Amino acid sequence: MVSVLIRSVDRGLLQEALASVALQTYPDIEVVVIAAKPGHRELPARCGEFPLRLVTTDSPLPRSKAANRALDEARGQYLLFLDDDDWLMPGHIARLAEVLQAQPHALAVYTGVSLANDKGEPMGQAMDLPFDSVRQLAGNLTPIHAVMFSRQLLALGVRFDEQLDHYEDWDFWLQIGRHTALVHLPGVSAVYRIHESSGVHNDPGPTGASSQDIYRKWQGLWTSSDQGALMQYVWVAHDLEIWLRAARVEISRQAAALDEEHATVIGQQTTLAQQQAMLASQQATIAGQHALLAQQQATIHEQAGTTERLRAHAENDRNLIGLRESQIAELMNSNSWKVTAPMRYVSRLLGAVRSRTRK
Repeated sequence: MVSVLIRSVDRGLLQEALASVALQTYPDIEVVVIAAKPGHRELPARCGEFPLRLVTTDSPLPRSKAANRALDEARGQYLLFLDDDDWLMPGHIARLAEVLQAQPHALAVYTGVSLANDKGEPMGQAMDLPFDSVRQLAGNLTPIHAVMFSRQLLALGVRFDEQLDHYEDWDFWLQIGRHTALVHLPGVSAVYRIHESSGVHNDPGPTGASSQDIYRKWQGLWTSSDQGALMQYVWVAHDLEIWLRAARVEISRQAAALDEEHATVIGQQTTLAQQQAMLASQQATIAGQHALLAQQQATIHEQAGTTERLRAHAENDRNLIGLRESQIAELMNSNSWKVTAPMRYVSRLLGAVRSRTRK
């Protein structure tokens, strides 16, 4: 069984958190809601198909005290905290439980968490860093609902420090780290909402009062190995800064080269567009010439037909002329033409006399 432990100040967002638990694919879950203030609204006895228990209080419970109350109320073999303003993706619990079941020597596992703003909108960032015990000494690596841990750690004395009201989860992970490595399961399957009402995000980091409280508590517990590792990080930081500056210069150089290549590509695209426009114009001209040529060919074809018809008519006329010439020659060579010759002569002569008489 996995116990999902929720410390609630009765925010309206609690229903979203519970709804995300109801959608979990893992089959054996109990939900324990610790009311951190009196007069918490009633909750149903089930969260989807999973049983739900609301543990009420007669007085306000600070964050750490409410967390310890949740540990005392939990019945599961595996435990996972969920703040009432965050939520889980459906496979979150199943992913984490599978790691703990497959690696009995591991007592804690964590995975990536996506960041969202106060409206629940993705910010495009995630907390999904590999585990680093030295960095864990310097600051918190992960939100509380990213981690699932075994009940065995409670028997080893791991509890929330009720003297802390901020970063109590960071202190809790440091305690766990004394007994087991936190196994990192890459990937994101939960969402962490960032908003001002939690009070956690107002801390300025390592120089803030809440961080200093953690440092004061743990400095006396640091081993020589812890101190050596921290000092090594300090020495390496200078080299990393040099490397980072060189990397930024190289990135700037490559960005300038990319800008130049981009400008060249834009110029080539412009030239290509001009060539394509010119080609389209030439194609239109060729198409016009093809149309004109087709028209000329049709005219030539028509003229050829006319010429052929004229040639046929001329040939026919020549045949007719030849026929008439043959007929005339035949007539002039006939006996009748020769016999009537004197008569034709006298007729022409009389015609001439009449013409002179009229004048």
